[in-house]
Amino acid sequence: MHLRGKEKHFWKCNFGISKLADIPLEISGYKSIDSEIDDQFLFYLTSRVLIIHGIYLKFTNITDEGVRHISTVSALSELTLREHKDITNNCLPFLNKLTDLVYLDILKTKITLEDLPVLSQLQNLKELHISSENTDEEYLLAQVIALKKVLPNCIVYINYKYYE
Repeated sequence: MHLRGKEKHFWKCNFGISKLADIPLEISGYKSIDSEIDDQFLFYLTSRVLIIHGIYLKFTNITDEGVRHISTVSALSELTLREHKDITNNCLPFLNKLTDLVYLDILKTKITLEDLPVLSQLQNLKELHISSENTDEEYLLAQVIALKKVLPNCIVYINYKYYE
């Protein structure tokens, strides 16, 4: 099997790899901040690298489609998708597939606190970071209580504040 066209360019430009045999099947992590990383980048990365232990993305161009690509990797324990205005609750079924997650940061995305109880498959999750435009303390506590029924071992941070 050979790398072709755009994919070959992707691996050469981003990782200095020109042969399929040189693409690792597993990496410890990938990090990008304030970059042009997009859904196509994640498609190429996750189509060849099957195991990624951590992904940290902040201020990139990924959308729910990128999260779908991320959901195909194994052993992902830490995922940061902070500051992505095009990540919405439509990606929650993909996040729910990441059952090895221990840490999830979806702060400053369009995912809302009310949406989170659907993440029932994330039983290994220990720490979750999310934003809420509603800052009423009673409301936030009610949301955390609802979430704790689904994710009892998870500490929740809402707008950087700790809720146990």
